[in-house]
Amino acid sequence: MSKALARTVAVVAIALGAVLGGAQAASAHDSLESTSPAAGTTVSSLSEVSLDFSANLLGYDGGNIVIVLGPDGQHYETDCVTLSGPTLTVPVALGAAGEYQVEWRAVSSDGHPISGSYSFTSTETGSSTGLAQSPCADAAGAGQATAPATETPASGAPSGLTLGLVIGGVVVVLVGVLVVIILRTRSREE
Repeated sequence: MSKALARTVAVVAIALGAVLGGAQAASAHDSLESTSPAAGTTVSSLSEVSLDFSANLLGYDGGNIVIVLGPDGQHYETDCVTLSGPTLTVPVALGAAGEYQVEWRAVSSDGHPISGSYSFTSTETGSSTGLAQSPCADAAGAGQATAPATETPASGAPSGLTLGLVIGGVVVVLVGVLVVIILRTRSREE
């Protein structure tokens, strides 16, 4: 194998590695960074539950859901979830003291759904009796919040998918330029 051909093979292998490595990074799902109240904590009063993610979430209709279930199995969220960049927030009015379960689903910046749950304890004895289903439940009454989330414009930062596509495109163009340069150099050597 000639030196020029060996260089061409090496450049193509490195370029493919860079492109494939960029595609994996672009498809990584966002993760839940923090919650308020935090998992496992005890609160004496609470007016909202907030979840902060590692990147700006997408605001697909019905894709972002946060429900708060009390010790009696009732819903204690008082309105639909709102989205502001990487943060989901839902207002709550807690009832009896005890353990509350937060269940959530969000649309990651790469377009894939992510979900989870956690619990916290309340010592507050609120006046709310809760609801049998979420105030944002669908018409069929499935008990899950499916109303559209409202989205506040984010800070302008690109999503992970957009960033991955741009980086991947730049790498492909650079590989094309390198291949042309190598082929021109090779044809001059012959």
